[in-house]
Amino acid sequence: TVRLTGTVERLRRTGADGAGTVRLRVLTGAEVPHVRVTLDQESYRIAGQAHLVGLPVRLEGRLDSRAGFRRLTGACGVTPVTVDDAERERLMKSLQENLDFFEEACGEDCEG
Repeated sequence: TVRLTGTVERLRRTGADGAGTVRLRVLTGAEVPHVRVTLDQESYRIAGQAHLVGLPVRLEGRLDSRAGFRRLTGACGVTPVTVDDAERERLMKSLQENLDFFEEACGEDCEG
């Protein structure tokens, strides 16, 4: 079992409710850059809210590697992690850069 801290980069699920898959950029806990993890509905909600406010999450599970993808299986204990102001600013800047890229890639289709 490993205990990881990471920033949520992607959230995906088939419907408005239920379990979903999250991609994390690993900050601490493992020597891998990213992991994918399937979370139950409540853990997915926590990860989504942490992503929206720019906080990393901490969770535990078993690190597996299949077909080149790193997965955290049996994930539990998903909690947001508070960070100091400098780290939070850096994370928010990274998030904003990703949003800018998404808006550029999406073009006029993003207009409401």
